[in-house]
Amino acid sequence: MLRSEQGPPSDQAEFQAKIVDDRRQLFDGSLSYRSRVSAPVGESVTYSIKLTALGEDAARRVNPERAAETRAFQVGGVEGASLTSASGQVRVVRLADTKTRQVIAEPGDTVEWRWGLTASEPGSYDLVLSLTTYQGDSDRALDTLTPPITVRLQVENTWSNRVDSMRNWLIALGGVAAALLALYAFRAPLAEFVQARREARRERAGGRDGYL
Repeated sequence: MLRSEQGPPSDQAEFQAKIVDDRRQLFDGSLSYRSRVSAPVGESVTYSIKLTALGEDAARRVNPERAAETRAFQVGGVEGASLTSASGQVRVVRLADTKTRQVIAEPGDTVEWRWGLTASEPGSYDLVLSLTTYQGDSDRALDTLTPPITVRLQVENTWSNRVDSMRNWLIALGGVAAALLALYAFRAPLAEFVQARREARRERAGGRDGYL
């Protein structure tokens, strides 16, 4: 059992030595991923990565059809992955059949993460893929993917989205037109009222001039 980070100097030295030893126990792994993914606007697509502990059968465990790129990473123990977007137009949801943290115990083990990606507007968005090897069940990192991987999400427009956008534009335009008509309908009687007041003042002024 690991001791607390807080304590006498001997305990601190023992704690640090345990971290160093655990890092030495890590072994080579390979991350398979795609740096680019495309999706129609408003529709969800699945993005997946696979982390494999290299061993005799490692080459057969990495599927080249699902991952165009690979990257070396130290594994051995509890592995965690996250995929995030800074854009409010993109929704990233970890799929229910994928755990946030998974275990790689020996060479040849493979774990996979899957997320659903949905974008509300067409365009190009950057996602950030992070990976961490933890020391047991703690939040202490034995290895972190540095730098994180940037995944480019290209969201294409669709005819249905164009139609919806045009419909919303027409509705907005109709609202503006209705507001202008209402304003005109209000100003016409007001103009008539002002004109009538002016004519009444002129008539009164003319009557006083004749009296004098």
